Amino acid sequence: MVVGESDQTSATGPGSPVEDDPTLPRGDAPVPPPSTASLDAIDELEVTQSSALSMRRQDAARARGFARLVGLLCAVGLVSQLLMGGALWLRVLFSLSLLALGATAAQVWWVTRHPLDYRPSLARAFGAVAAVTSLVISMYLGVLSPAPMFVVLGVAFFAMSDDRVVAFGAPAVAAGGYALLAVLVASGVVPEVGLLATTTADPTVRFAAAGLVPVVMLLSVWQARVTRGAILDALDRATEAMREMRTREAQLEEANRDLDFLMRMAAGRAGPYTGLAAGRYVIRHLLARGAMGEIYAATDGESGDDAAIKVLQPSMLGDEQLVTRFLREGQAASRLEQPNVVTIYEVGTIGANGAPYIAMELLRGHDLGWHLRQRGSLPVDEVVSLAEQVGRGLEAARAAGIVHRDLKPQNVFLAQQHAAAPAWKILDFGVSRLAGTTGTLTMDQIVGTPGYMSPEQAAGGEATHRSDVFSFGAVVYRALTGQPAFSGPDTPQVLYQVVYRNPPRPSLLMPGLPTDLDIVLAIAMAKDPGDRFASALEMADALTAAAKGALDATHRVHAQTLLAALPWGTSSREESDISFQEIGSTS
Repeated sequence: MVVGESDQTSATGPGSPVEDDPTLPRGDAPVPPPSTASLDAIDELEVTQSSALSMRRQDAARARGFARLVGLLCAVGLVSQLLMGGALWLRVLFSLSLLALGATAAQVWWVTRHPLDYRPSLARAFGAVAAVTSLVISMYLGVLSPAPMFVVLGVAFFAMSDDRVVAFGAPAVAAGGYALLAVLVASGVVPEVGLLATTTADPTVRFAAAGLVPVVMLLSVWQARVTRGAILDALDRATEAMREMRTREAQLEEANRDLDFLMRMAAGRAGPYTGLAAGRYVIRHLLARGAMGEIYAATDGESGDDAAIKVLQPSMLGDEQLVTRFLREGQAASRLEQPNVVTIYEVGTIGANGAPYIAMELLRGHDLGWHLRQRGSLPVDEVVSLAEQVGRGLEAARAAGIVHRDLKPQNVFLAQQHAAAPAWKILDFGVSRLAGTTGTLTMDQIVGTPGYMSPEQAAGGEATHRSDVFSFGAVVYRALTGQPAFSGPDTPQVLYQVVYRNPPRPSLLMPGLPTDLDIVLAIAMAKDPGDRFASALEMADALTAAAKGALDATHRVHAQTLLAALPWGTSSREESDISFQEIGSTS
């Protein structure tokens, strides 16, 4: 494909799709929240952030039910022993054991009202007390009686635990301790003092009975672990399915937003300016057409070299503000002489009707949006290369005092070059502004593309170089995860997310990503401009270091502070019951 500036809306002229949307808030108007239904749909997906976290909640739910059952059985046992009799010392030991187990079960029942408060330390204490109590129960009721078979229920419960110490430790103590006690009783070393003592004198029968219970316990452990594995596998598959579904939905939303432009494209056909002269350039066929402008292929009449000519559509020439902004784009971009920014040859007007034009290098290739539609996401090494090159281009803009204000995948172009490696170039400075200037040519309207603009832009505030850093972070997020950081069915809902919500953790959406990349993106997309990287080049350097596992420790501390205040996948207007440390422990 041969294009002048890519298949996108903003590259085809100064008109921004956001700026012309009548549903957008203007100036300092508050961003309206999305509908409850849409937020519920997002929250429902983010509740199941990982299989491990889901299993932790399930463990707490099972523990609460089991603790209630254990507490009831302990109460029944304490009352029953008053009627059953037996040796006094054994009755006292039995009662004390049931009291300890009942108290532990009551604590577990109380704590598990909030599932994430069910800590491994409490689960281990519950398992240890239950295992020891099971031995006392076996002694009291009869080591070789059928009574210890009820211990199998507890063994199966603890074997399902997420904590391997509990899963194997408690059954090991219960089964091992019982096996030792049973062998000692069966061999006559320890007298049988239980209420249900066996009357058989056949040693074979006694040892068979002694060995049966531990075997059943071990089989229960095996069965519980198999069941747990099946549940985890099902959760992993469900999580992956939801992740894929969300990615597809987000990509579809992006495609739908670009559909109106794609329907207007007229590449290869003659246009209103075909055959006219723009300075020393002869305008040829159309390459792309958008709502406000058109891009043509052209030929340099002096050298014969190819070029691209960007012009306003004839119907827009009467809008003085659009004409002024269009010329400003050319003047701003012409100040940037950097390999990763599209080269501007000249800016002028076409003699016939005074239409302004920008002559620039003709790029061959596709923009990042096209690559992402074809591939979904890019490997880490390709994203790092993209970030390094785009970072250098944005640094050149920063040095020239230019804020791009509309960085997005469609404005980042992978240009194929003769006798050189492909290079990423930044396009479309149509909504750029000079840093430090007062006012804009947009009459205080919101400019940019909803899913990639910074929170201060979305709220109608002033854009700075750190606003470009936020947009840069959103572009990298999209390239790494395969889905936009902020998406929704309409513009107000997207802007609400930009201003108030942190997107899902990148490494959760794309398992296998280095977790240090999460840290870099958390800083780049911080809601407060002062919390972000000072420049796009600094962000690109951090991203390169993160991919190599050499990220500066100060960045980790800074990101942890940011995420403690606003964790991944949460909104600043809602309370989260999952702390940063708890989420981090499941990564």
